[in-house]
Amino acid sequence: MLNKRKILIFLLILLFALSRLITWYFGPVFFTEIIYSYMPYAHLWASGVKPYLEQWYEYPPATIPLFYLPHMIDMATLETWWHLNYAIAYRLQMLIIDTSLFALIMTVLIKRKLNNMLLVTPLIYYILATTKAHDFIYDTMDLSFAAAMTLGVAAPELLKGAKATFLTWLGYSLAVALKLMNGPLGLVYAIQERKNWKQLLLVGGLAGSLVWAVPLLLYRSSLSVMLVYHQIRGLQADSTGAIIVRIIDKFTHSEKVVELYKNYEMTGILSTEMLKILGIIFPVAIIIFIIYSSYIVYKAKPNKQQYLRISFTVGYVILTMIIGKVLSRPFMLWLIPLIAILPFENWKKQMRFLLVSLIAISVQLTLIPSFEIGIFDSGLLVGITRSLLFFLLFYWWWQQLRSKILE
Repeated sequence: MLNKRKILIFLLILLFALSRLITWYFGPVFFTEIIYSYMPYAHLWASGVKPYLEQWYEYPPATIPLFYLPHMIDMATLETWWHLNYAIAYRLQMLIIDTSLFALIMTVLIKRKLNNMLLVTPLIYYILATTKAHDFIYDTMDLSFAAAMTLGVAAPELLKGAKATFLTWLGYSLAVALKLMNGPLGLVYAIQERKNWKQLLLVGGLAGSLVWAVPLLLYRSSLSVMLVYHQIRGLQADSTGAIIVRIIDKFTHSEKVVELYKNYEMTGILSTEMLKILGIIFPVAIIIFIIYSSYIVYKAKPNKQQYLRISFTVGYVILTMIIGKVLSRPFMLWLIPLIAILPFENWKKQMRFLLVSLIAISVQLTLIPSFEIGIFDSGLLVGITRSLLFFLLFYWWWQQLRSKILE
């Protein structure tokens, strides 16, 4: 049994390595965020321009070292025979994060002492889903956000006591400093650790300070420009709200799709009204979700807390993808590692959830030729399919959560 387990682990590592070769050599052909966004930012900072203070910078502060380190590597190796240009240095950086994340997921699953099917399935899922995302996994920053979230929720299974608290809040704080959107979950995590409130304040506060102290000291209120940037963003064409608008537009012909900063947004009367609706639905839904999650973890027994930590994080991410005004293809990377470590009662339920998740991700990430079926074009059909699959995933997530709570 032990030898069989070792062979399986070796084969999974080999499969991961082969998939990364494919991912490395089959990156994006027509467009990459590295060249369009990240490298110009790094060059701008190298010239002396200060983010937030002198530049309307859209991303949270932890992205600054993420984008600037490849520039430093580029300059440091410039006169060498092994020169690593910015794009290669950035992709190597993301490869290290990806490999570390795979090792983290494998370690968590092994520590659970699962049977071989429950161990192998999520690892194969991670390999397949991230390989499918070969255009984005090393050419955007979204995997770093997913890795930070996963580290935070997996920490209690890796370490105990103060060390687990530190790693939990380090991962959480880093994720907030990369994307912001997981911020409300901090209340849920804090309630889970309320009985050790002194440790939470001291150790968790230290972890948060390591991430946020320097940006707050350097940029202070200027950090708010990233919030302003998000506020003025329009209705992105792939979002669920935009899909509804595009369906109605087949009859009204009132909307247009426009390109803004390599993002495609909807404009028109319906789009404006949908933005107003989502402006109410999104915060209300998030508040309800956080209140409900907080209540459940407050009442839950200690042996259910770790499951709830992971489950509510997965549910929260799916919910934001359903009701958010912004949804781009790289966002699919957020879910992959979290779903890989989500515990399931049996292999059948795990396989069902992972398979539908993989289909939803594949549908979103596959570029298909433009054609029409009746009044619907292929792009709209992809959006409808993806949206329905995410609603199904959220329903299954809710079913499993209720079953676990009632145990």
